[in-house]
Amino acid sequence: MGRITLLIVKPIQSLLKMMGRGTSIPGSIAFKLNKNIFKYFKLPKITICVTGTTGKTSIAGSLTHMYKQAGYKVGHNLKGSNLLQGALSVLIDNAKLNGQIKVDVLVLELDERYVKYVFKYLHPNYFIISNLSRDQLARNGHFDVVFNEINNSITDDIHLVLNADDPIVGKFSLNHKGKNTFYGLAKTKLSTKSNTNSLDLTYCPICHSKLNFNYFHYGNLGDYSCPKGDFKRVKPDYEAKMIDEVSFKIGKDVIKMPNDALYNVYNLTACYALGKITGLDNKLIVDSLNSLSLNIKRVNTFKLDNIEGTLLLSKNETPVSYNQSLAYIKKQPEAKTVVLGFTRISGRYNLKDLSWLYDINFESLNDDSVKKIICVGPFANDLVVRLKLASIDTKKIITCFDSEKMLDTIKEKKVGKVYCMLYFDTEKILKKMLVKEGAQI
Repeated sequence: MGRITLLIVKPIQSLLKMMGRGTSIPGSIAFKLNKNIFKYFKLPKITICVTGTTGKTSIAGSLTHMYKQAGYKVGHNLKGSNLLQGALSVLIDNAKLNGQIKVDVLVLELDERYVKYVFKYLHPNYFIISNLSRDQLARNGHFDVVFNEINNSITDDIHLVLNADDPIVGKFSLNHKGKNTFYGLAKTKLSTKSNTNSLDLTYCPICHSKLNFNYFHYGNLGDYSCPKGDFKRVKPDYEAKMIDEVSFKIGKDVIKMPNDALYNVYNLTACYALGKITGLDNKLIVDSLNSLSLNIKRVNTFKLDNIEGTLLLSKNETPVSYNQSLAYIKKQPEAKTVVLGFTRISGRYNLKDLSWLYDINFESLNDDSVKKIICVGPFANDLVVRLKLASIDTKKIITCFDSEKMLDTIKEKKVGKVYCMLYFDTEKILKKMLVKEGAQI
């Protein structure tokens, strides 16, 4: 039945590829035809799954680049189709009719809520968990719900690669009898003793005492320990140490980042760890990570006439990710205009819940280098209210309710360099306008 399913679906997949469509459609069709289709596939020895609230796309893309540089044939759900059907589509695309996967390495980025569905049928050799935090309240509810679903799906034959600095991720090792490898970041000059942002996990998962944090990097990430000694940050097997704002070292190996956003350290260190675990040469790992395409990250620069700008794709309802983008903007020393906006709150649901705005550190924009803040879209006034609560000078704030007019507003009102923190839909509108006017992106 598996062979027949592939004979039916593979031509459909080829046709959809020619049309530039349907990354998950072949998987949807195959699963309807054969509920046991996953069992038909013979996976490669290096099968990697990656999940987390943030970072999974960058990590999966970087891993793919790294193994290709090493001469491996790699299969990867590159277009971000990270649900059950998307994972199945990748298997179909890379399988012979006998079910043998014809690549050396399979890299699957998985949505954190869909790990339980994929792992019901497929067990990777290696599983990277980058972080877990509050995200998309209507879909995820509480982060404990997500943790429990993933934890209950993990079997002892899976080698876990865990972010040691995230106490929620650290919990996965407590009852796992298989292999655990930890990666993390040593204390930096930017680490802080206190955290102004809300924390996701503040109590020991064993004795429920309040955790002590020696320092924070950002969000919930840092050096933590239970006062009774029941739970603490594990000393990482692979620990990054900052050299300067755009480079770090692991042991004697030096890795340069595409920009000075701190989350890059975690993404690249996770890849370094897995490369070492799977036996890649040190020099090859470092060279490949230092030659990454800038397209892997969700940051783009543009230039139009006298406007120099940066696009930072911002995920609504994810405070940790949003705060990192704000921190990146604040670190840039020049005079700047910040553009904030979204035309819808969720990409999946018709939501009106804006409570997540109050978990975001907009107070960081209360800085002399921030000359103007342009709030774009139908929720512009909601952003204005939040900015006022952050004590931002109202003279700096400009509203643009029509997203189609945001480029005109930027041209007219901008001061200094422009940083655009926009949700997927709004960023798409701006990019379309920039391309139309001949901008360099």
